[in-house]
Amino acid sequence: MNTIPRHTLAAMTAALSAAALCGCGSHSDSPNPAETAGAATVATAPGSASVPCASLKSLNLPDTIITSAEAIPAGSYKPPGSDTTYDKLPAFCRVLATTTPVPGSSIKLEVWLPSTTWNGKYQQSGSHGFAGTLFWGEMAPQLQRGYATGITDDGHTPLASGFDVSWAFGYPERIVDFAWRGVHELAVKSKLLIAAYYGRPQQYAYFHGCSDGGREGMKSAQLFPKDFDGIIIGGTAAYWTPASTQLLQLSKNLMKAGIQGSSGAAILTRAQNAATAACDGNDGVVDGIINNPSMCKWDPATLVCKAGQDPETCITAQQADAIKANLAPVLDPATRKWVHSGMAIGSEFEQIRRGWHNGINKFGLANYQMAFNNPGWDSSTFDLATDMPLLDSKLAVINAIDPDLTPFQKAGGKLIQWHGWSDSSFTPGWTVDYYRQVVERTGRSELENVQDFYRLFMLPGVGHCGTGVGPDNIGAENQAAVSRDPEHDIVSALEAWVEKGVAPHKLIATKFNGGDPGKGIAMQRPICPYPNEAIYRGSGNTNDASNFYCGKP
Repeated sequence: MNTIPRHTLAAMTAALSAAALCGCGSHSDSPNPAETAGAATVATAPGSASVPCASLKSLNLPDTIITSAEAIPAGSYKPPGSDTTYDKLPAFCRVLATTTPVPGSSIKLEVWLPSTTWNGKYQQSGSHGFAGTLFWGEMAPQLQRGYATGITDDGHTPLASGFDVSWAFGYPERIVDFAWRGVHELAVKSKLLIAAYYGRPQQYAYFHGCSDGGREGMKSAQLFPKDFDGIIIGGTAAYWTPASTQLLQLSKNLMKAGIQGSSGAAILTRAQNAATAACDGNDGVVDGIINNPSMCKWDPATLVCKAGQDPETCITAQQADAIKANLAPVLDPATRKWVHSGMAIGSEFEQIRRGWHNGINKFGLANYQMAFNNPGWDSSTFDLATDMPLLDSKLAVINAIDPDLTPFQKAGGKLIQWHGWSDSSFTPGWTVDYYRQVVERTGRSELENVQDFYRLFMLPGVGHCGTGVGPDNIGAENQAAVSRDPEHDIVSALEAWVEKGVAPHKLIATKFNGGDPGKGIAMQRPICPYPNEAIYRGSGNTNDASNFYCGKP
């Protein structure tokens, strides 16, 4: 597939600048050569626009109609339709557009361009869930840093429920828009807007996302290796279809065993506490955090009630079997081959937070409804042997599982991936397995040997896209970093790697008292490139990151 080279949009910069000034319609012919020459020589201060914001309304972009180009003054801003006001924003040009690259596709784009504070770079934000929403809250921090930034609805409008997939029924192109096309179209069109507005292309293009945004970033590296110089992805929803099956099965197992509602949460809490007690000290530090659940050998059967035991302190054999089944991987029922990782030991608090003990899992259900093209499908007829292959055949386009990242590597791209060891939405075992697959595909023998372009950071005790019992703040999406140095701020870490060739040897994750930055720091730990882990030096405060080093466990 064709992509626009990252570092060289210069050939089209002058023409696009002129198009912005000429007053042409959005599907007009080529601009006047005289105007092109004039626009290309506009003298502007570094980081400042070369044309008025309103002129972008008339810019001619392929398959695209620009519906609004509005200059927003510095200060506070509440986007129309938003419940949130974003403060301390620099002046910027807000561009809204709709692109229709193929019949049946209609993708909304929003791009914010700093008027005088541009750092010369572009950072695109990812989506969440089934998309359909423009996440302004993830654009605002990047705008404050000087980035031009963009977001897309991935080709469909927001619905009343985040798990309502009626937008997909009868619209196959919308599924493709969601799978990859929306993100790619935004990257292409944003770069053209940047060239037109500033009279020059961006120096670097970045992507930052978590959950579905993590999947989008991975998909971009796989399909369009030149779209972004650097990519940050967390809680990556890459193997979308098996994850849907795994979560659907999990909820059915919990329901069958009666692990539901508040009493179900109490049972899962019992399991969490028992697993933590069994494995907490495996890393030499007793701190309430299981450092690496894959090394924990806890068995839920140890919680089964004994004769005369208070039932409030134990669980039934059926409940233990359900928890154990959910810890096990999904296997192909025909071949018995590994398909997807199960829940991590010690992720029960995260299962409670996500509400997986409250009926049928809505995420898994929605994907099967989409695959069957049937909003009434309720999982009562679910059959792993027949339904899982059908789901994969219908929605495989959403998956981001190609382990061949060599085109991205050869293009000079850098990828930082992070995942919480306690993530119960997209389980961490698959992410680790994918990393191993990338190593195998490169023909290299050691995990560390892909670290010249791809580094994976696993966060102990951290749930989906953050939160949990472990320190989770690394300056990722929706997090204000403790400081903007590359060790505490993952955005700065990626910049240093891409722009200066300084790879991230560790990240320092922070946990705040009560989860509130205003209440001070409770704990900091180094997070190391996988397969390394934080190793305690044997003395000193275990809440102080300096008392740990990165090494092989």
